[in-house]
Amino acid sequence: MLDDFRADVRRLKSLPGYRGLVWWMLDQSFWVILTYRLISGTRGTVLHTPFRVFEKIAEFMFKCYVPTTATIGPGLVIYHAFGIIINGKSTIGSNCTIYARVCLGNRFPGDGTPTIGNNVTIGTGACIFGPVVIPDNYVVKANAVITPSSFTPPNVGAPS
Repeated sequence: MLDDFRADVRRLKSLPGYRGLVWWMLDQSFWVILTYRLISGTRGTVLHTPFRVFEKIAEFMFKCYVPTTATIGPGLVIYHAFGIIINGKSTIGSNCTIYARVCLGNRFPGDGTPTIGNNVTIGTGACIFGPVVIPDNYVVKANAVITPSSFTPPNVGAPS
C-alpha cells in the first residue's frame, strides 16, 4: 500500500511541470490517489468494510469514483481528477496516467471490464467499455470511445 503510494509520488516528481509536493497536496488528485491507496490497503481485513464509508465520502467530495475494489498498479498519476469513473472490476497497470472525465467500465451488467496495461496514458474524456485489453505503452487519445468491437490492438513488433 505505502510502497505503491511512494511510487505514485516518485513518478509525479519526475514529470515536467512538477511544482513540489505541497502544491500537489493542494490538488484533489493527490487526495483521490491517497484515499484509494489507504483504503485498498485494508482489503482482506476487517477494516475494509467500515473504511468503504470513507470511499463514498471521497467520491462525493472529489466528484470521481475510483473504487478500492479496482486493481491499480504503482506509479499512478491523475490530472484533474474531476469526473473520473472506474469500474470496481477494472485493472490498471503500473505508471499509468489518467486525465479528467475518463470512464472505464462495462457496457451492460455482467459484461467484462477493461484491462489497462503498463505505461498507458488515457486522455481527457476517453471512454473504454467492456472486456478490452489496452496494451502496454499505449496512448488513448482524448474523447476516444473504445469498445471490444471498435478496438484492434496494434501489432507490436510486426515487420514494416
